[in-house]
Amino acid sequence: MRFHSCSCPLPSFQIATLAFNMFMSIISHLLSAWFAFFLPCYATFKALSQRPLSEPDLQKWGMYWAVIGAFVAFEYVAEWFISWLPFYWEIKTVFLLFLSLPQTQGSTYIYMTYLQPFFLRNERELDAGIVSVQRNVLSFVQAKISAVFELLWNIKANSAQQQTQSPSSTQLSWLSPPNLWRMYQSSGLSGLQPPSAPENFPPNSRQNSNASIRSSNNLDNVHDISPEMPPPFPVPQHGFQ
Repeated sequence: MRFHSCSCPLPSFQIATLAFNMFMSIISHLLSAWFAFFLPCYATFKALSQRPLSEPDLQKWGMYWAVIGAFVAFEYVAEWFISWLPFYWEIKTVFLLFLSLPQTQGSTYIYMTYLQPFFLRNERELDAGIVSVQRNVLSFVQAKISAVFELLWNIKANSAQQQTQSPSSTQLSWLSPPNLWRMYQSSGLSGLQPPSAPENFPPNSRQNSNASIRSSNNLDNVHDISPEMPPPFPVPQHGFQ
């Protein structure tokens, strides 16, 4: 049974939709970069460079950057949920143009209507939350840095201790298992070697040697007898005829 792999082409409608979305995304990024970020940035520079400073211009651009900061913070959090909506890039571009164009002055309207009242109502809570978050973040970072430093210090101390203990370990190297096995093998196998064959002695020399062996055994038995232990049972000795 054969399976034929067929590459089904996408419908022309889907291809046109993908191309349109890519084109609108590029146009949206270009318009936003130019009108919503570069031109306000340059206008803020011009307002700060004037002497004497123009308070209305500084107030206008301060409100604009406050609204842009709030919008960017919201977008960073919620973009994962709203970026799949239809015409997302088009709506975003129109909103940024509404904020930045001098004809609309949308940033001033949103700041005076929504952002400033919200900050005035929750100023104390926001200040306390920001201070607590900064304190917790700093303590967390300090704790992690101290833990990493302590870990590195322990590693360095252990390596130095191992280097100092290396000479003693070389002196006791004969106690290692391979060396002990060699010593045991050499001593144990030497005791297991078969005894050498007896030499041929003349009869007289055999009798003399047997007599001397019996006398030495008797002396050893006499010395070994103690008052606490009974004497050993005598072993009969047979001489060679």
